[in-house]
Amino acid sequence: MIDSGEPEPAIAGHFYRIPRLSGRIVGIWPQRIRGAGAGRPWHAHLLFVFAFAVVLVGAIGEVTYGCVHLDNLVVALEAFCPGTTKAVCVLKLWVFFRSNRRWAELVQRLRAMLWQSRREEGQRMLVGLATTANRLSLLLLASGTATNTAFNLQPLIMGFYRWFSQLPGQIELPFNIILPAFALQPGLFPFTYVLLTASGACTVFAFSFVDGFFLCSCLYICGVFRLVQQDIRRIFADLHGESVEVFTEAMNAEVREKLAEVVERHNAIIDFCTDLTRQFTVIVLMHFLSAAFVLCSTILDIMLNTSSLSGLTYICYIIAALTQLFLYCFGGNHVGESSAAVADVLYDIEWYKCDARTRKVILMILRRSQRAKTIAVPFFTPSLPAFGSILSTAGSYITLLKTFL
Repeated sequence: MIDSGEPEPAIAGHFYRIPRLSGRIVGIWPQRIRGAGAGRPWHAHLLFVFAFAVVLVGAIGEVTYGCVHLDNLVVALEAFCPGTTKAVCVLKLWVFFRSNRRWAELVQRLRAMLWQSRREEGQRMLVGLATTANRLSLLLLASGTATNTAFNLQPLIMGFYRWFSQLPGQIELPFNIILPAFALQPGLFPFTYVLLTASGACTVFAFSFVDGFFLCSCLYICGVFRLVQQDIRRIFADLHGESVEVFTEAMNAEVREKLAEVVERHNAIIDFCTDLTRQFTVIVLMHFLSAAFVLCSTILDIMLNTSSLSGLTYICYIIAALTQLFLYCFGGNHVGESSAAVADVLYDIEWYKCDARTRKVILMILRRSQRAKTIAVPFFTPSLPAFGSILSTAGSYITLLKTFL
């Protein structure tokens, strides 16, 4: 437990800052519920139901529209791109809502690890990582918002152009979607347009929360692994053993006592990584499976589309899609590297001055650290090499499809 009487550490003001905002807007931010019979606030349920409903309608309508219009590749792709993103977001929303208590427990466990170290050096390092995570999360939110804005402004701009040029009017929606006929009647059309705008906005907030949550969690895990590295260095630095060739029994006992605490913390971090991976398995797997298709479809849209407005819209779209994929790979890469770095630190310390009993403790930590902990899911391990591989795969798909066009 964290003593509520202590002042908040520096990391407190940066803890999930951007994902928390997005998650609360769509009602899925993991909230700590006090009391066995307590439930989530009613407004959070209401926000979730609205967000889930409008995103689900968008996903079904747009994917159906794409299937119906497969004879026109450009039109089909314009429906499949946002439709696929919304379909994956429906899954993300449901996974977080269904296991909200479990997510809240993970947040509290990670919070306890970050709050445990109050040293200025450690908190400064954590704030740096949190700032990076929040900035990248904000970039995702901004690129997603720009994309949704472009989708929604395009029909309005085209409608104004037709009116100004005295051309015949035409019903256009922000997205290519199949809806019931009554939804397109003049009296309901503005309401339908607003609902589709809300569908796009909820999609943006959903993926900016879930993907930002993943990135922040990974960089915070990286931070606690680095805290372990700092503590290991400090254990040997505090002994001032430079003047002795072999540590005394008292010095060895002190090292073993402090290393026991490090082992406990190291095991807690690894267990947390395992639990986080288990919770994110379906989300990461589906995101990676759809990533190459979305990137390929978006680039083809840009290449085949003759409309300047549509081209600009899909440029925004591909920036958001690349940012999404990069966040997963960047976060997973940091976890793996920081986990393996614990072994490097153990090798660099003055372990050779310790007695056999102390060396066994060091060896135990070293062997576990050499098996770098990763956020691995079936078929994929989020990392920067995986990011490059998916981009290469998307490029291959585009080259193949161009031969048929």
